[in-house]
Amino acid sequence: MKTAALIYIAVILLVVYGWVCNLIAVVHALTANDPFTPLVMGRMIGIPVFILGAILGFF
Repeated sequence: MKTAALIYIAVILLVVYGWVCNLIAVVHALTANDPFTPLVMGRMIGIPVFILGAILGFF
């Protein structure tokens, strides 16, 4: 039971870390006047759609 709880907490922390990295990447792209590529648009959609932002945050 403790192992499952630790894995659950680790997954949650990884997802939150990925989402924060995605948020930082979006802010950086907007402030650096980068062109709107499909990846940047996907990252922008990934801010309210949490799981998409968590996945794209690692790329």
